[in-house]
Parts: sequence; structure tokens; C-alpha cells
Amino acid sequence: MTGSGDESESGIMVYPQLPVPPPRRGEPRPPPRRGPLDRRRIAVVAAAVVAGGAGAWFLRPAIAPDARIAAAAQRAHDAGEAASTQKDRADALEKSLDTTAKAKRDAEAKLAVAEAAQAELAGKTAAETGQHQAAEAVQAKLKPAIDKSWGAITLDGAEVHLLIADRVLWKPNDDALTDRGKAVLNKVAAALRDLPDRLVWVQGHTDDQPVALPKAPAPPRQPVPQTKKGGKPAVAAPPAAPAPMIRFPTNWELSAARALSVVRYFQDVAKLDPARLAALAFGQYAPVSKTDRSANRRLEIVVAARRPPAR
Repeated sequence: MTGSGDESESGIMVYPQLPVPPPRRGEPRPPPRRGPLDRRRIAVVAAAVVAGGAGAWFLRPAIAPDARIAAAAQRAHDAGEAASTQKDRADALEKSLDTTAKAKRDAEAKLAVAEAAQAELAGKTAAETGQHQAAEAVQAKLKPAIDKSWGAITLDGAEVHLLIADRVLWKPNDDALTDRGKAVLNKVAAALRDLPDRLVWVQGHTDDQPVALPKAPAPPRQPVPQTKKGGKPAVAAPPAAPAPMIRFPTNWELSAARALSVVRYFQDVAKLDPARLAALAFGQYAPVSKTDRSANRRLEIVVAARRPPAR
């Protein structure tokens, strides 16, 4: 074989590379020649790129997160937080409602107690008003029986008090009624007879002076005894005088006896129901004046409403 090439050791004829003339200005360069190995590499790379793109396309839902799923997850999270917030608010509201309901029950209970107390007070006030009006009517009925020169009539709540000076009814240190005293008690009894639903409490009062006790009589003058022969008296000495009886040792006994004398007169003479009557002794221990002893020496007749019968 002839030619300008040289033969290598392997027996392959190697031709020298011909010089390529440089391209002219303005002409495009020809693409470099690639051998068969470069084409195969390019084909393999292209196939890998195409296969990777296809795999990425099919695996995209598994690898890349879906925006709708993320949005749904965010909405679920937000809904959970909102539900937790609403639950906290509901619990707080329920607790507040329980507190309000308890406060309302307490207020209603207090209001009921206050209304009951107010109703009771109103009832008592109405009852006291009625009792006071009834006492005023009793006072008006008894007033003509009292003379202002020796007596008075006053109101104490629902009670009517008649005060009569002791000198009108008794003599000093005595419990026997005088004629004038009986006349006064007849007037009072006539008014009380028209008040059958009223109790009559007769109270005896004295001043703080001790009761005047009767003096013991002086012993009789002893006659001079006459003697006979032998030294014996001819006349016996008279017996000593008995000591006087003391009816009222203190003001307690005097005030009690005077109250009883009036009660007995109302029952026996004026014919008042004895179930309405009572006698009380106060002695000197319920004075109406600190300076006027004569005002404290008195009979006090208290006219009061009957109490409800015992059950």
C-alpha cells in the first residue's frame, strides 16, 4: 500500500492530520468534529435527563408537598386553636354564669328574708297602731271618772294607767276605804264594766318613809302595896298592858293590803269579773317623783288588753 501516511506498531496506518486553514473573517466556524464516543455520551446523558424528568413528574405528588394539603392542614390547625379558645371561653362563661346564678340565689334569699322581716315589722307596726288606738279609746272612756285635783290618766304603749292619790282612798297607815274613796271607785268600776275585754291590775305604792308603828302604852302606875302583920302584901299588882298589834311592819305589807282592799271592793261591791283582776304590791320601790313623796303615795290601776288564752 502506498501513500504519505506512516504505519504504526500495531499495523494501523496513521495519516498525518492535514492543516485546516483558519476561517475567514466573517465566516462561521465549523462545529468541531465529535467522535463516536462523544455521541454516545451525549445520548446517555440525554436519556438520563429525560428519564429523570419523567420520574420526577410521576413522583412529584409524593416528593413535593401539595399546596392544597398544606392549606387544609393549616385550616385544621387554625380550627383546632379556635375550638380550644372557644372552649376556654365557654368554660369561663359557664363559671361566670354559675357565680352569677349563686349570687342571684343569695340575693333572692336575702330579699326574701328582708321582705319577711319587713312584712313582720309592718304587721307589728299595724298591731301596735291598732293597740294604741284602742288604748286611746279606753282612756277617753275612763277620763270622766278621774278628777285632776287628785288623779291622772296616762298612756304607756297599749296600757292605760289611772293614778289616784292615797289620801282620797285611805287614812294614813290604813287600808280601810273611806266613803270618798268608795265613791271614786264606783265611777271607775262603772267605766271598767263597759270594757269587759280589758284586764285590771291594781297596784299599791307608798313613799320611802317607814310605816308609823303604834307606840306601846305606858305601864300602869303601881299602887303602894299594903302589908299586914307578917310582911305579906295585902293587894296584888295589876297585870302589865299587852303590846299593840302591828298590822303593817313595812311598806310592803301596807301597799299589798291597800291593793287587796280595792280588788275586793271591785269584786264584791262593783261586781267586776274577778278573772280580770289582780293585786300587786310595789311598796316604795316604784316612785314617780324624786322630790314629791305625796305623788309616790298612790293607787295605780292599769287597764290592759287580755292576753291570748293558753293552749
